[in-house]
Amino acid sequence: MEDNQQISAIIVDDEERHHDTLGKMLSTFCPDIDVVGNAKNVSEAVTLINNNNPRLVFLDIEMPGGNGFTLFDNFDVPPFEVIFTTAHDLYAINAIKYAALDYLMKPINIRELQEAVNRAAKIVSRKENIITSNEKIDVLKSNLKLEDKRFTKIALPSSEGIDFIEADTIIRAEAERSYSNFYLENGKKILVSKPLKEYEALLEQCNFFRIHKSHMINLNHIQKYIKGKGGYVIMKDGSHVDVSVRKKDDLLNRLM
Repeated sequence: MEDNQQISAIIVDDEERHHDTLGKMLSTFCPDIDVVGNAKNVSEAVTLINNNNPRLVFLDIEMPGGNGFTLFDNFDVPPFEVIFTTAHDLYAINAIKYAALDYLMKPINIRELQEAVNRAAKIVSRKENIITSNEKIDVLKSNLKLEDKRFTKIALPSSEGIDFIEADTIIRAEAERSYSNFYLENGKKILVSKPLKEYEALLEQCNFFRIHKSHMINLNHIQKYIKGKGGYVIMKDGSHVDVSVRKKDDLLNRLM
C-alpha cells in the first residue's frame, strides 16, 4: 500500500457476533485493515460510508429488510471496493462470480480472507482501477435484475485487465493448464487467468456444455455434429472440437 497507510474498512452484517469475529480476524491476520465502523443494515452502512469514506466494505448479503446488494442503489459511483460475505444463496454467489467480485463463505477461512484482502489492497492502491470496479458492480446489478435468473454478462479477468462480455457472444472456452481461452463471435480470443473449472457451473446456466475435459461449447453456436467414436462438433466460427466418448450421449440428448 502507498505510504504504508492502513486501508479503512467497515463491516456490514446484521449479526453482531459476525462483527466481532471478522473484526478480530482482520486485526490479527490483516493488520493493514483499519475497521472504522460496523453497520447492521444497509441504511446504517450508507451513513457510515458517507461519514467515514472507507476504502473497503465487507458486505453481508442476507439481512432483514432487504439484501446487501441494495447498498449500491445509494451510490451513482460506489467510492469503495467490496468483499461480500455470505452463508448461503447460490444464485447470489453465482452473480458475484459472474461480475468477478470477491466473496467469502461463512464461517470465514483465514487464508481466503487474507487473499481477498490482498486483492482488494492492490485495487484500492491503484486509483485507475476505480472504473473497472464500478463496471463490475454494473454487471452484478444488471444480472441481479433478471427475472429468469439467467445471467447475460460475464467479467473475464486477463493479464491486460477485465473484459465484460455478453455470454451469448462466447462460442466456446478451452482449458490451457491453469488458464482458459475464450473464443468470441467477433473472432477475438481472450486468455483468462483462471482455470476452466472456475467457469463451468456459471456457463452451464447460459446453455454451455462441457464436451471434453478441455472444452466447453455454447450449444447456441453449434453448426453440426459429426459422428464417430466420440465424434466432434463444428462451431459457427468454423472450429472443430472433439467430443469425449463419455460425453457423447449426454451431448446428443441435449441436442435432441
